[in-house]
Amino acid sequence: MRNKKVLFMSLTALIATIYVTLCYIFQPISFGPIQFRISEVLCLLAIDYPWALLGVCIGCLLSNLFIGGLGIVDIVFGTLSTVISCLLAYLFRNKLYKGYPIISALMFVIVNALIIGTELAYILNTPKLIFVYMLQVGIGELVVMIIGLPIYKKVKKVIDSKVKLA
Repeated sequence: MRNKKVLFMSLTALIATIYVTLCYIFQPISFGPIQFRISEVLCLLAIDYPWALLGVCIGCLLSNLFIGGLGIVDIVFGTLSTVISCLLAYLFRNKLYKGYPIISALMFVIVNALIIGTELAYILNTPKLIFVYMLQVGIGELVVMIIGLPIYKKVKKVIDSKVKLA
């Protein structure tokens, strides 16, 4: 039992660290109205591994806190968007198309487009551009999910063969 807790904590820390590192490396494209947050690929892990949710959410929170620079609204609602999209993706995990969790991946696109798009319109004080922000965030997230799905499938295969968590 103790070994599983240590493994859970280690994987959570690893995912959070990778998420923050990717946001830092790709900072110019990870924040703002037009964003391709490469670290969002890690969110796909929450589809099959509930333990990944905590790492992704901590990584998102820390990225928004220390790298993003958009303030408390982004820290709260950006992280909340990640939590909601991960939970919805997990709910649709069994809906596969050619072996890929397409509906789950679309949850990240839809939730982030709605919440982050609205958040940006509020933070940037440009309410008339809300739908433009939603579209921009949604397209960026869609691109990341399309790139991420094959990566996710390969990583899932490795995790399933190496990591045994209940």
